[in-house]
Amino acid sequence: MPVTVDSLQWLEKPHDPKALAWAKQQTQSTIRWLESASLYPTFKKELDSVLETSPPQPAVTLIGHRAIRFLVTKDEPYGRLQVAERDAEGVPQQWRTVLDVAKLRKREGVPFELQAYSLEKSCLPPSYNRCLLRLSPAGSDEVQIREFDLDRGEFVKGGFSTPTSRTFAAWLSKDTVLIETMGNGGGKTISGWPTDIRLWHRGEPLDSAKVIYRAKPTDALVEVDAAGVGASRYGLITRAIDYSHFDLLTVRQGGEVKRVPLPDDSLKPMGLQALNARGVIVQLAKNVKLGERQYPAETVLAYAIAPTIPETRRISVVYTPAAGEFVDGGIGGGIVASAGQVSFVVSRHLVQWVVTAVPSGNTWTTRKVVQGVAGTTLGIAADPATNDLKVTTSGFVTPTRQDLYRQGQAPVVLAEDKAIIDGSKFETEIRSVKSKDGTSIDYFLLHPRVKTWEGAQPLLVTGYAAFGISFKPSYFGPEVGGPALKLWLDRGGSLMIPAARGGGERGEAWHRAAMQEHRQNSYDDFIAAIESLIRDGYTTPSRVGFFGMSNGGLLAAVMGTERPDLFGAIVSDVPLTDLIRLKYMGMGGAWLDEYGDASDPKMRKVLESYSPLQNVRAGVKYPPFMITTSTADDRVGPGHARKFAARLESVGAPVYFYEDTEGGHAVSDAFRNPELMAMRMAFFVDNLMRNQH
Repeated sequence: MPVTVDSLQWLEKPHDPKALAWAKQQTQSTIRWLESASLYPTFKKELDSVLETSPPQPAVTLIGHRAIRFLVTKDEPYGRLQVAERDAEGVPQQWRTVLDVAKLRKREGVPFELQAYSLEKSCLPPSYNRCLLRLSPAGSDEVQIREFDLDRGEFVKGGFSTPTSRTFAAWLSKDTVLIETMGNGGGKTISGWPTDIRLWHRGEPLDSAKVIYRAKPTDALVEVDAAGVGASRYGLITRAIDYSHFDLLTVRQGGEVKRVPLPDDSLKPMGLQALNARGVIVQLAKNVKLGERQYPAETVLAYAIAPTIPETRRISVVYTPAAGEFVDGGIGGGIVASAGQVSFVVSRHLVQWVVTAVPSGNTWTTRKVVQGVAGTTLGIAADPATNDLKVTTSGFVTPTRQDLYRQGQAPVVLAEDKAIIDGSKFETEIRSVKSKDGTSIDYFLLHPRVKTWEGAQPLLVTGYAAFGISFKPSYFGPEVGGPALKLWLDRGGSLMIPAARGGGERGEAWHRAAMQEHRQNSYDDFIAAIESLIRDGYTTPSRVGFFGMSNGGLLAAVMGTERPDLFGAIVSDVPLTDLIRLKYMGMGGAWLDEYGDASDPKMRKVLESYSPLQNVRAGVKYPPFMITTSTADDRVGPGHARKFAARLESVGAPVYFYEDTEGGHAVSDAFRNPELMAMRMAFFVDNLMRNQH
């Protein structure tokens, strides 16, 4: 029986015994093949050396009088949560470990990973000694939330604790938590997340906690957050109807819920909003009329939540970008709010700077905090208790540095990465090219200042370009392959990242220009950038490789199936590949607004035109593919990767499939999985630099 698209559905269920057996056999074959390659032992040794001698500094989170960080090293890939007191200048002093995740895994016999993002939101002000930690078995999106005491370095006996499930939680007071959970018959959204938001009091069974809000089963996702101190602290529910329509609802400590009166189609995605004691900060996705006033798209607005403020005075303009300017996503988020100010990253032609806005009544005064340079990326994080701001600077060849900015005080370095390469030997350019429809596209090109190759240059290309998310220069960050990228650069390779449509480089309109039936625009942008370098003689298809993760994995798979003639090797990591059955795997139901729903005949035709699984053809010469995933990836689901690998194999394409049992959606991590990353780079060098090095 021939292998068809429909006959591969048995590979979709993550833990189906037959599918697991297939994945295991394929993975073992890939490991044997790639590890036997002459390059692998050398690459593994080189990568181990980088991880040992130059590990990246963990992100420092400032919360009042203390700081926290999550330290990961080669010898401790599961990490340690650490705490330090801050001195009078705000600088953390001696770090002490309060939680060793490897020891926790051993003690409880569960392969926990700590989801250490947004730690500043996990801990209760003003003391910040009690935190709601997210522990994920095997790295999946399902977690246990447990109350942890930073002073004692232990979980609170009898404290808040949930069973493993998809859940979010936020402190409303020391004895009350706003929590999103299935509990007691609660429903699910289309993406499999809970619909019910509860007010959970200390000592109360979770199933008995009162439901104060219920989203619809057709919604994409619901999240909770909170801000303020003491009796004025309030919660915020963000309801993603889909990823273009959002409702915001405030929650008082007694459980009263009130919708923020902004049109649900007027707000940019969840990553571009913030909140503090004063209220909620949002950015507009389009031109909006509120009351008697018109507000242009991209405007940053504040909505005050104090009950004493009249409804007509609640909205104020924080910042309106000038023509050609855009509030950008940065490293850690585009907008952050602290006790008395709001900060955000602004960009023009891919060059960024940081702006801070301070309120006075219903008006805001802005000032530029720091100016970036071409080829570097700025990220920001705010101490919610003060107006201290942490600015992170990173670039392809600029080691990541974290600086504390405090009014009236010179910037202070909080942490700085060791140099992995000699940055003076490389140059980052920002170039432009016309896409298929004439739209001008910018792209980053990192290359050696002195070429070590004759003729065509080896080039790796990556990107994301969906949901308004963009990949930007970072110092060996995960989006560029982590420290394993050094192995490529050491051998004279170059790197390109196009600022394609679908991302957020030029605002929400840039994102929406590649949604649903316009998705091909994004792919055309990448193709145009690559073809321009081929046309100019910089490189040639046999020297070009493409890699990406998640939507970037979809992007890589599309590049390899749509234009196999342009590439010498493809790595598709935790990808989407079957857009026709998107809503039946992982959280795919949440993303129909971005890609389109195949149940609509019009959209099905569009999706079938580029969906990688449906576009693998017999008789086509494909470049070698390396496809990687994790059984524990319940965000995208391993079925996409499995089916794509099986389909490629069925037409005789060269394909290597690797599925880890742990790691979740972040399986390609150099510290946790250096063997995979060494194999991946050996795969690229062997295929793109063959007979040259």
